[in-house]
Amino acid sequence: MNFKRSHYLVTTDPEPAIANKRILLATRTSRTATLSERLYDTLQREAWHEMADDDFQKLRQIEAIVPGEENELQTIIDRNNRTIRDNKTLYQVIQPTAMCQLGCGYCGQKHTKDYLPTSASDAILERIKSKFTAKDYKSLSVAWFGSEPLLGLVQIRELTPKLKAMAKEQGCTYWAKTVTNGLSLKEPIFLELVQKHSIKKIEITLDGTAAFHDARRHTKEGLPTFNLIFQNLLKILNRPDFKELGCSISLRCNVDERNSESVVPLIQLLAEHNLQDKIEYFYVAPIHSWGNDAHLLSLEKQAFADKEIGWLIEQMRYGFRPGLMPSLAPIVCMSVQPDAEVFDAFGNVFDCTEVPYVDNYKDSEYVLGNINNGSSSIAKRRPLLGFYDEVAQGQYPCTKCPMLPVCGGGCPKSWREGVAPCPTNKFNIKDKLLLYYALSKKESRERLKAALAEPVA
Repeated sequence: MNFKRSHYLVTTDPEPAIANKRILLATRTSRTATLSERLYDTLQREAWHEMADDDFQKLRQIEAIVPGEENELQTIIDRNNRTIRDNKTLYQVIQPTAMCQLGCGYCGQKHTKDYLPTSASDAILERIKSKFTAKDYKSLSVAWFGSEPLLGLVQIRELTPKLKAMAKEQGCTYWAKTVTNGLSLKEPIFLELVQKHSIKKIEITLDGTAAFHDARRHTKEGLPTFNLIFQNLLKILNRPDFKELGCSISLRCNVDERNSESVVPLIQLLAEHNLQDKIEYFYVAPIHSWGNDAHLLSLEKQAFADKEIGWLIEQMRYGFRPGLMPSLAPIVCMSVQPDAEVFDAFGNVFDCTEVPYVDNYKDSEYVLGNINNGSSSIAKRRPLLGFYDEVAQGQYPCTKCPMLPVCGGGCPKSWREGVAPCPTNKFNIKDKLLLYYALSKKESRERLKAALAEPVA
């Protein structure tokens, strides 16, 4: 059979500290391999007759070498579409309120004191139930999303028992997650969410230490919030039975030009409180557009990626275990799933979480309808559903990018709006490969120790 080197490869540059070896990431499988310079050269020249059988088979196994006649892009697209088709989890997002206590400057949402009424809740339940007739699901997963979902705790209390009963009736498991600003996440509320409402994952945002966070994520009256949120976290994470409760908590730090220097002090603060083994993961994300050009304040992509390497090293210095290698991303987001929907507090239905409560999208194609008008009024056409087909047709640079299998193409809506959503992995994956190798190989640990010895500026 005729073979060729896969297009979906990333390899490090020559590195004397690791004996001039190359670390290769085959993004089709998200698997790595360590190559000698000779083997790397043989792979580059596609000189298969010069390659040892064991090396050839290993590279074939991780799909660094593929059949010569294969259309690799179509293979990736077909795999993604097949994963979406075979997915057995029904994922739904419910926004119980349009209200939020915070007045974050980069947020594009318009917050109002509106809450999901019982009439709309009942219609949402009927809508979700109807989806079980179309597919044999094994799990029902619900995300309580914002504005600030914990301000809609009454609605969560009302809906959760009905959602769990529905899942049981359909022979499905049920679990939920929430993204919250953490201000209302008092210890008793946390326990209720976990023990009564099957919340398995919670994500909280801290935009640096108090001075930076409070300058950005203050209340609408301008009051600080960091200390209240952090104390909530400490009380929960320091419970002796926290891990046994079965709910993971992750922290996100939103960064732009104004607070990038706050990341390291936040990592250090978390470490001072011995939270390394209690937080599921900590990650830094660039500010993105909410239809309001907030992304224009973000760091330039390469600058952010360079800083991220420093932040990862700082985490490792303090005993955190950040993820370095990207996983396969066949389902980039809910927008490419035909059965996933977002319901806001007014009963509006969307296929993207970035759209609700944003005035710029009020009358856009992203509003699929309103549940109060009946399920038959919800548009079957989904503007973002055909994203992978558009990639296959060459409408976006993803078509030629070797990172496509592990990023999924990024945000489909951002591409449509002319904002490239490429993740930082595209810009710093070689450095991450070297860190990954250093962590796994004794011969490179001295290099890593040297890197970790110096605090990140």
